[in-house]
Formats: sequence, structure tokens, C-alpha cells
Amino acid sequence: MYSLFALLFKASYWRMLLRPDTWHEAWQSLKRVHKDRRARRHLGQVVWLALVPLLCLAYLGWIIRLNMLFIVPVLIPIFWWQARRGRAQETVLSIVPTRNPVYRMLSDEEQRKFREYFVDVTLLYAVMLDRASSETYLADKVLPQGYEVTTRRTHLELLKGNGLWERMDQVDREALMLPDGHWNSQAINLTILGLEPLRLLRWILRVDFYLPVIGQQLQLDYKLAHDLVRAPQKLTEGKELVTLAMMENGKLAAEYFYNRCVAERIVRGYVEASNEDSMKTAQEVATTFGGKQHEDFVLGDKLVSEATREQLEWATMLSRRRAGFFHWTLIALEKDAPPQAPYKFQP
Repeated sequence: MYSLFALLFKASYWRMLLRPDTWHEAWQSLKRVHKDRRARRHLGQVVWLALVPLLCLAYLGWIIRLNMLFIVPVLIPIFWWQARRGRAQETVLSIVPTRNPVYRMLSDEEQRKFREYFVDVTLLYAVMLDRASSETYLADKVLPQGYEVTTRRTHLELLKGNGLWERMDQVDREALMLPDGHWNSQAINLTILGLEPLRLLRWILRVDFYLPVIGQQLQLDYKLAHDLVRAPQKLTEGKELVTLAMMENGKLAAEYFYNRCVAERIVRGYVEASNEDSMKTAQEVATTFGGKQHEDFVLGDKLVSEATREQLEWATMLSRRRAGFFHWTLIALEKDAPPQAPYKFQP
């Protein structure tokens, strides 16, 4: 029973329990629970997390009923101390492959400089994507007479107020200077591709403490950007970065997902294999995983082998972008100093 009470004093527990995507992912698992043991395992873990507070309350009720309430003031400091003691060893829940490459450790000064750099880049991405969200809305809606859009002004004030405007690439400044409603569809669609790098930047800066696998995050989510535009202080509240080993694990997971999707695209005839060996490998992968509910990679609530062409192409693009972004980030972090301004939005 002690371990359940100790769990209530861990920040990671409440982050996971109150994270909206936790419940979205549980819903996706619920759709597959009758045919996938992984979904049953995941759903069981989420249900257990949700039951912990209820079990603790029930236990407290039992103590009260036995007139043993005097022991509660003694237990609470013990639980708090144990939770604090274990916080340094706390790990984030993740579903990624692991290996143990050797990386140099960043000094405190290097970590501070790289964090400042990632904060600037993340704010730039957030503003560009929030503008794309606004432009998408304006392209589809007719505004009431007298309604004034202030997105452009808000973004310019935010960038200038944080000292980022003069350190941005000229092309990005020109895009943001355009009046509201003046982005064309090509500019909007290109900018939207930056949502995946923004998701990774939020994770790197520990704004988000959990990074879902590709198949759990196929939907466009502009809240990732708007949340930071409304509260940019979230980027500077922390002092940590994810470790290089965690980024390497994220890159490996994305590469595995990408390779599985590419193999499926080749077998279906969506793309041509570069040579006979590639075709043979793709066929072997598709045969090994195709239709196997307990083994194949999952896109939403469908296996890769069951996904539509649109879902498969989107997942392929996301996994390629994630692997590429992590690869670039790991190279940057291996250097002595972060890249210098001007900073460019590169979706």
C-alpha cells in the first residue's frame, strides 16, 4: 500500500494521469482491446493509474473506520520524503527501443546555452504555426462585419518583446509581416509540416514529459503552438534538457517506424524499390508483420498493413521528419556551441 501512496507524491504520475493524450491513447487501445494483447496491456496500465487515488481513499477510509487516524500525520512526511528521494531516479514512461551509445556530457554552461537556443527556436516555430492555424481559419471562414483579426500584431509583439525578431531569417520576417489572411495555401501547407519538430522541441525542453510513438499522434494539433504563444513563459520555467541518450532512443524508434511504413508502401506498389534486395527485404518485413494484430506497428487503431494509403503516407512523412530532426539535433549537441542566428523556420 505504501507504493500507491508514494505514487501520489510523484509529479510524473500526475502529469501522465492529467495529460489529455493519455485518455485519447487509451480510447485507441480500447478499440483494439479484443484483438491485440498490447492494447489490453496498455489499457490495463491506464486503468490502474486512474484507480490509484480511489484505492488510497478507500484505504484511508478503512483506517478511519478502525480509529487509526493518528498514524496519517506520521505517514505523510514519510511518503513525501521517499518521493523526493526517488525523484532523481525517476524515468519517463516510454515505448521506444533502447541501446547504450556513449555521449559526452554537456557542461552546465553548454546546457544553458543550448537551452537558450532551443527556447528561441521553439518560440519561432510556435509563432509560425500559430499563424498558419489562423490563416487556415481565415481561408475557410467569412468573418462578421467589424471583426478585427489581431494574430499578426500579437505575434510581432511577442517576437520583438523576446528579442527574437532581429535574429530571425529575413524570409520568415517577411511572411509574418503579411497582413492577416494573405498567406496562400502553399505557404500554409508547408508551415504545417513544422508541427512535428515543434512537438519534439517541446519534449526536448521538458515542456512535455512524454513523447508518444508516431502511431499515437497522427492528428494535426495546433494547440501545441497556441499554448506557447499564450504562455511563452513555459519555455523558460525549466532548466533541463532531455539527455542525448533519450534523443537517440527517439530517433531509433522513428527509424524503425519509418522502415516498416516504407516496406508496406513498396509491397503495395506505392513506390518502387531501389533494387532487388530492397524489394526482397520489404516483402520479408510485410510478411513478418502484415496482419499480425499482436506484432505489427499500429497507426491510430489500425495496423500498418490495414492502414489507408493516406494514413500510411502521413505516418511515413512524420517518422522521417522525426528521425531527421533528432539526427540534426544530436549533431548540434555534439558541438561546443549552438548554431548562431539568424534562426530559420525549417519545416
